[in-house]
Amino acid sequence: MNELLDTLGLGRLREADVTSYPGRNANWAGTTTRGVKLFVKRLDGAGRAPGRRLERAIAFEQARRAGDRSRHLGPTCLGWDPAACLMAFELLEDARSGSDVAETDDGFSTAWCERAGELVADVHGLAPDPSLPAAPASFFPRESLRALTAETYLDSTRAELDAWALLQRDTPLHQALDRLRDASATAVARPLHADLRLDQFLISAGEMYLSDWEEFCLGDPARDLGSLAGEWLFRSLTRVIRGESAPAPTHEEMTARLTEAIAAARVQIAAFWQSYLTARHRAADAGRAGSHGAPDRDLAVRAAAYAGWHMYDRLLAGATQSARLGAVDRAAAGIGRRILLTPERFTTTLGLEVAA
Repeated sequence: MNELLDTLGLGRLREADVTSYPGRNANWAGTTTRGVKLFVKRLDGAGRAPGRRLERAIAFEQARRAGDRSRHLGPTCLGWDPAACLMAFELLEDARSGSDVAETDDGFSTAWCERAGELVADVHGLAPDPSLPAAPASFFPRESLRALTAETYLDSTRAELDAWALLQRDTPLHQALDRLRDASATAVARPLHADLRLDQFLISAGEMYLSDWEEFCLGDPARDLGSLAGEWLFRSLTRVIRGESAPAPTHEEMTARLTEAIAAARVQIAAFWQSYLTARHRAADAGRAGSHGAPDRDLAVRAAAYAGWHMYDRLLAGATQSARLGAVDRAAAGIGRRILLTPERFTTTLGLEVAA
């Protein structure tokens, strides 16, 4: 690590002064001998190829530097070492993740939702370098929808097996996922964050940044938009349903709670979505380099479908840490399924409205 910092002329980090943060990547933060406050991470986590992940993160830095330098999309990158899979960034002091902010009393305000929309619009407005890797053709685990390998089966929790049972028996869901995959394949490919969740947003000194660009690629912008819409929807469902005490709610009571959760999420999704559209249209009208036109008219429908898939994505992620599927998981899966089967019916419900 210090070899990289020396090469960059930043000084060295002293072991006694270094701290680390939780995450899938090894990381170090501190002030160097030259007084530079920085954050260094090694891209070697989660069983993925660090070389590919580093290449995508570097591709983002290069795309950002080639575009409008006034746009601060992420923490300033100071340099990297491909051989050691290291990247160094300016340290954002007292930064909080979007997921942490969402858990506070004030929550993730509509003002921050609007700022998030502007940030994502700026990402999608970067010049689409043809050499940038394309997003995987399938955003869902197609093979596992048919059958699990023996290794996966033996390594799965009971909750994971129950989740896969829900998915594997659902032919209409498979067909809906295939339709979404095919629709995405025909969309104009844009630069994507491609791993967009609230915890990828960082808030520091009154400004918002996006972090963790290891999945940066070209693909359907609806993936990013639907993932974040799905985040707000899933979190809203969690707040409304989780922790309810006995007796179990009646069907009518549960329906009322789900309606309440969707209405609450809609406020945040709509603020994010309208800000995104405004920023994209403004860039297109101004002829900003790399903007390449406004969003397509079917974007909202695909974004709604991706929000539906996000319910299943959270279901599978949570099942790895659980012994059984809970009420939130099953409710989220049920709502996700309804959205995926007919996403065009849910654009207004979710706040993904487009002016006529």
